[in-house]
Amino acid sequence: MLTLLSHLKSENLISELNYQFAKLIDRKQQAYAYSPLQQNLAVLLSALVSFNVMQGHSCIRLNSALALNPFGLKGKTLTQDYTLLILQKIEHISPLEWQSVLADHIAFSSSPDQIAPLLFQHERLYFYRYWQAEHRIARYFQQAVNSADEFANDDQHSAILARFFTPQTQIDWQQISVATALAKPFCLISGGPGTGKTRTVAILLAALQLKQLTLSQPLLKMALVAPTGKAAARLKESITANMAQLDIPHSLKESVPQQASTIHSLIGIRPDRDTPRHHPKNPLHLDLVVVDEASMIDLFVMEKLLNALKPQTRLIMLGDKDQLASVEAGNAMGELGTLTTLGYSQTHSQYLTKATGYPIFSQNQRVPPICDTLCHLRHSYRFDEKSGIGQLAAHINAKQAVGSWRILANRDYADLNLQPYPAVTQFSDKRQWQQACVNQVVEQAVYYYRDYLTLVKQRLTSPTQVSVADIFQAFQKVRFLSALRVGELGVERLNQTIAEALQTARLVQFKQSRESYLGKPILITENAPQQQIFSGDVGIILPDEQGKPRIYFETNIDGKPLSISPSRVPSYEPAYVMTVHKSQGSEFEHTLLIMPLTFSPVLTKELLYTAVTRAKCRFTLFSEEMIWKKAVQADIQRQSGLNAQLLQLFEQQISEV
Repeated sequence: MLTLLSHLKSENLISELNYQFAKLIDRKQQAYAYSPLQQNLAVLLSALVSFNVMQGHSCIRLNSALALNPFGLKGKTLTQDYTLLILQKIEHISPLEWQSVLADHIAFSSSPDQIAPLLFQHERLYFYRYWQAEHRIARYFQQAVNSADEFANDDQHSAILARFFTPQTQIDWQQISVATALAKPFCLISGGPGTGKTRTVAILLAALQLKQLTLSQPLLKMALVAPTGKAAARLKESITANMAQLDIPHSLKESVPQQASTIHSLIGIRPDRDTPRHHPKNPLHLDLVVVDEASMIDLFVMEKLLNALKPQTRLIMLGDKDQLASVEAGNAMGELGTLTTLGYSQTHSQYLTKATGYPIFSQNQRVPPICDTLCHLRHSYRFDEKSGIGQLAAHINAKQAVGSWRILANRDYADLNLQPYPAVTQFSDKRQWQQACVNQVVEQAVYYYRDYLTLVKQRLTSPTQVSVADIFQAFQKVRFLSALRVGELGVERLNQTIAEALQTARLVQFKQSRESYLGKPILITENAPQQQIFSGDVGIILPDEQGKPRIYFETNIDGKPLSISPSRVPSYEPAYVMTVHKSQGSEFEHTLLIMPLTFSPVLTKELLYTAVTRAKCRFTLFSEEMIWKKAVQADIQRQSGLNAQLLQLFEQQISEV
């Protein structure tokens, strides 16, 4: 089996890390008298778990789909039929037998009480550490749900809600969400762009403080956090803007936090330490934590965050269940979001009806208790029926490939722009075609980035006449997003090509595009909390008032934009183009999505939906029709056991009563 894996590694079908982990397990098992079947299966499963974790899965599901398509080999150009060779090595045994075959293997365990590198649970196979993190998250949610009843009070909540909401003809899902969060110590609020997630939370925070005052209780100590610095800045701006619009006493507004930070800075995550500053023995002294952009949080950051909370600390999670999950393993937002279709229990439905006045009916006699903490905002106030962006996002979510392309191709919506690549048949060879497609994108980049770079030049000659805010406002209007990092139309190559084209157009000047030069936008890729700079922050190299280059950020410190010397900046990359993943937590007036010329497994409806919903006013697509349609029909099947663990915990609880 190890020889087969070596061949897969040489053909770049698995990574060196996948191979070396399997090799380690093979070396350890040589001291035991395992059968050839046991040895081959142990090596295979070790490599499979390692491979799948690198794809963002927290485990592998032991089913025929895995056996018939190990390492995602199906559809790839191979020198041998590796799937058949792998099945032969494990004697074609069913995945249902894998656990029993390895029952006495030193590297595998079937019980969490018996610690081993790999753990069988719920018809899945985990790295033990990944199962442990997932289990702790599930246990937190179970305990939060169990302590919910102490907060419920129909009449009191009805009076509080009346201070913030007026009756509507249709169900006001923002009010339903606030009513739920008033009654529950944990609440997840999911909604697409423009559904009013931060408005809902602004009202919720004020409502919770009003409830404390009504009960003559101390005001709650609250914190607002997000996964990245950029997302935290947006959360702060949104909460501040929404609080200003609320018709409530100034003292009540003052009781709601106006600052936001990253999760890392709140709980003290540091790259040189395994344990954050705050943990179960040193928890955060907070009564409530609001987490925005929850879909971006990976498994271990989520575990660390929940471990840092006191048992009585309330938690509000915000996000869009349909967005891309984190790059690393873990997708708690998406998994919990799937349960919103089950509706509410009869008890919670009756509470919501009494508290809000809207008829909320229980659709299911038996729903898991976690469902009563989940809210879905369904109405977009940004995109109406005349909005192409809203229509396109809805079609993508519904996996309507033909319909979504038709919306783009018909050009019926002013906020959508399709830029199809030229047909390959128009060119004598493939390289000419590829270059023409690249040129099409680069020409648009030069056109759209001219405005902000013109302001950079003006600042160089008149620094007091052109502010940093003016330049950022011009730059942030437009952003090019690529589906891929590498390739002709990937982020790395396009950033270099665009920089060279901008120099040809005399908009920037440099000897090498990798160096620092005026006007260069950068994306921070490493947290530097001591400098108040975080991964995901965007900066621009600009002249200071003396004409010397400094990297400026949108963050304001004491009323001035944060700036540092280029020599002190942490790790970064150019930001003319960024990946769709890196764009999460940001919004731009005009978003332009660059699709590759050949299909890739990373192209999914979640990626397209995330890219489209970054656009506030206009969306442009560079793509071939077939690539787009195939991506719309593909979705992310994150392999995880969070819901399975949650449901098992609730079933155990019911059986013990």
